[in-house]
Order: sequence, then structure tokens, then C-alpha cells
Amino acid sequence: MSGRPGRRRHRPGRPARLPPALVRQPARRHLHRPARRDEQTFALLDEWAPEPRRPERDEALGLLALRYFRSHGPTTRQDFAGWTGLTQADARRGIAVAGDDLATVEVDGVPAVLDAALLDAPRTPRDDVLALPGFDEYLLGYKDRTLMLDPAHRQAVVPGGNGVFQSTIVRAGRVVGTWKRTIARARVTVTVRQLTPFDDSMRGRVEAALARYADFLGLPLHHSR
Repeated sequence: MSGRPGRRRHRPGRPARLPPALVRQPARRHLHRPARRDEQTFALLDEWAPEPRRPERDEALGLLALRYFRSHGPTTRQDFAGWTGLTQADARRGIAVAGDDLATVEVDGVPAVLDAALLDAPRTPRDDVLALPGFDEYLLGYKDRTLMLDPAHRQAVVPGGNGVFQSTIVRAGRVVGTWKRTIARARVTVTVRQLTPFDDSMRGRVEAALARYADFLGLPLHHSR
């Protein structure tokens, strides 16, 4: 421990281990906050949310459904149940309570739910390139990941199916590569594995995406060859 309450020394890039005394505390009492360089930080939930709203059960299910599908849709009821841990019956109830705020469409012949406001949204193609961390919600938030991940690349992203997700390069919503980082005192080194071929333009866009991560760390970016 660093000697200051609520903080624990942690080396960047390595999994954090929580103090046993903190792990034993009820989960409702603490929040785990992001690291500050080499320290993990914690806060009391009572301090961050002193007057929490406690909706009735049906209202809570409806709010949960609305917020999930607004942030993840279009996706299936099964994905919603898997992400929340709800039963299928409660998942159906939540969608029903959300009512007209949600809509059902078909994606590749499968019923999927989304925010109804998106039905009238402009359908402008996106061709952005992103460098996402290994456990990003973009992949972790779904049981069926075929819309964003080619099944042929599944082993590269989750080697051995062990639940440990590699960091990914995503273009236009599809995973096209993985990347690893090593953080040192003077720089951050990244290694990129292409899952689809990168031309010169794409390599430049990947470089820009990774540079944003290096800027966030406040370190120069170095590519491992």
C-alpha cells in the first residue's frame, strides 16, 4: 500500500489485485476508479451517490432495457439477458415496459431491438479506425459477436477461448487487427497484428489511432517490428 487510505500501488499494464480487506467489503459500499498512473484508487459509493434513486421493479427493468439497447442496439433479447444476468422472462418484461421507446427490426433475419429514435436517424456510412482495449464493451457486451468479428478471427482475439480478450483494431465496425502494448518510463511500445491486409493508408490511420492512446498516457509511441 502507498500509505494513503484508499490507494494501492499498481504497475501500469499489469492486472490490478485488490486488497483482501477491500474485497471482503460489500460491493455496494465501494467503487473502483481508474488508476492514477501507478496507483489504483477507490471511493465510497455513499459519497459519490449520496441520494440514489430506487425505482420500483418494473420501472427498473424498463430503464435497464432502454439504456442497454440505446448503447448496444440493435441486438437481441438474449444479449440483453446475458449482459445483465436477467432471466429471459425479466428481459422480455423490461423490453415491454420500455414500450415505444424501443423498436424491433430484423438483422440478417434475426429479430433485434434498438432505440426507436434510430429508425429515423441518417444512415451515413462510417469508416472510422479505432484502437480499442482488450475488454472493451464493443465486444464484451454481446454473446453473438458476428456483426463485428469474423468467426475466422475469433481465436486471434480470444486465444484458446479463455475469456481473455486481446486489444483490437476496428475499422467501420469490424475487427481488422489486434495490438499489444508495453509501457515503460520513457515510452509506450505497441505491436500490431493484422487480421486483414493493411495498405499504406490503413497503416497511417492505425498509427493515428494508437497515437491518441500514447497522447493519453503522455508518452511517445514506438512500434515494435
